[in-house]
Amino acid sequence: MNYFPTYLALGNAFCNRKAELERIIYDLKGNSPILLISPRRYGKTSLALKGFEQIKWPYSHIDLYKALSEEDIERFILNGIGQLLGKLESAPKKLLQLASGFFASLQIKVVLEKAGIQLEFNQNRSSPKDMILKSLEKLHELAKKKKKHVILFFDEFQVVGEMMNNHTIEAAIREAAQKSTHVAYVFSGSNRHLMEQMFHDRKRPFYKLCDQIKLERIQAEEYEKYIQIAAQKTWNKKLSQKALEIIFELTELHSFYVNKLCSLLFQIDNAPTEKEVYSTWHQFVLENKSSVEKELDLLSMNQRRLLIFLATHKQSTELFSKKITQMINLTSSSVQRAIEPLIEKDYVFIDPKKFYRILDPLIKSVLEVV
Repeated sequence: MNYFPTYLALGNAFCNRKAELERIIYDLKGNSPILLISPRRYGKTSLALKGFEQIKWPYSHIDLYKALSEEDIERFILNGIGQLLGKLESAPKKLLQLASGFFASLQIKVVLEKAGIQLEFNQNRSSPKDMILKSLEKLHELAKKKKKHVILFFDEFQVVGEMMNNHTIEAAIREAAQKSTHVAYVFSGSNRHLMEQMFHDRKRPFYKLCDQIKLERIQAEEYEKYIQIAAQKTWNKKLSQKALEIIFELTELHSFYVNKLCSLLFQIDNAPTEKEVYSTWHQFVLENKSSVEKELDLLSMNQRRLLIFLATHKQSTELFSKKITQMINLTSSSVQRAIEPLIEKDYVFIDPKKFYRILDPLIKSVLEVV
C-alpha cells in the first residue's frame, strides 16, 4: 500500500480531516453549495472525493484548469454532465438513449465510445451561458425524476472568474444551484485570492451562495498516529520521536510535503534515523532547487529580496519597522508593495501569531541556503 501519495490521498491513505468531512456530508445532505478554500496542495480535492465516497452519490469531477475560453468552459461542464449520465445509466444502449434525449434540445450529438459518451457540438448552438444553464436545469429534472442525488464538483473554478469579465457564466451556475434540490454543487480552486474575490464580493453572482469550508494544516498529533501505524506495518517498529519532530519541522505540517518526505523515507529498508530524515529532505530540496529558482525568477527583485529575508528570519512581525526595512534595504512603502502580491499568490501568509511566513517549505529551504 502507498501510505503517502503525493497527488490524491484516497481510501486508507486519507489522513484525518474528520471535522471537514462531517461538514461536507452535512452540507450535501442539506442541499447547501460548498466552497472548499485553502492554499495550494492542502488536499482540497482529496477531501472532496473522500466526502463523495462516503455519501455514495454519483458525482462528476469537472476540472477547469485547461479551459482557455468561454467555449472551453461550456464544453468541460457539459462533458462533465455527460460523464455523470454514465453513472446514472451504465448499460451502453440505455445510456446512449438517455444521453441523446438529454442533449437533443441543446443541439448536441451524442456518440457512444468505449470510455462512455462523446459529445459533438453544433456551431449554431446557443451562447455558452444559456447552454450551461439549460443543461444544469435539465440535470436537476433528470435527477429528480430518477429520485437520485448527484454532485457536480467544479475544480480550478477560479478559471471562470479569470476568463469572463461579465460574470454571465457565474450567474448561470448560481441560478441553477439556487433552484436545484437534487444536484449538489461543490467549488474549489488553487488560487485562493481569486476564489475569495468570486465568492466574497457582494457584486459577484456567488456572493453568500456557499458554505465555506477552510482547510488548515493537519495537527502533528494526527499525523503522528497515521505515520506510526504506517511505520509499524512497514518496518515492524515505530519511528523515533525525534525523527517525527524533524519531519514536522522540515515540512512545517504542509500536507503535500509531509506526504512527499514520508513517501521518500518509506522507501528506505529500515526505519530512518534522524540523520536520514535530514539527508532525504536536503536531497529533495537539491533536486527541486532549479525549478523553484525558475519560479522565483518571475517575481520582482523586491519580492525575492523579501522572501529571502523571511526564509532566514523566523520572527517577522514588524515587517514595516525601520529596523527591518533597513535590514532589507527597502522603504516601508516598497515592502508594502512587495508583500501584498506575495500574500495574494500564496507565497506568504500571516500565521495566528501575526508572523509573516513563507507558505511553501520547499521554497523556504531553497532560499535559506541562498
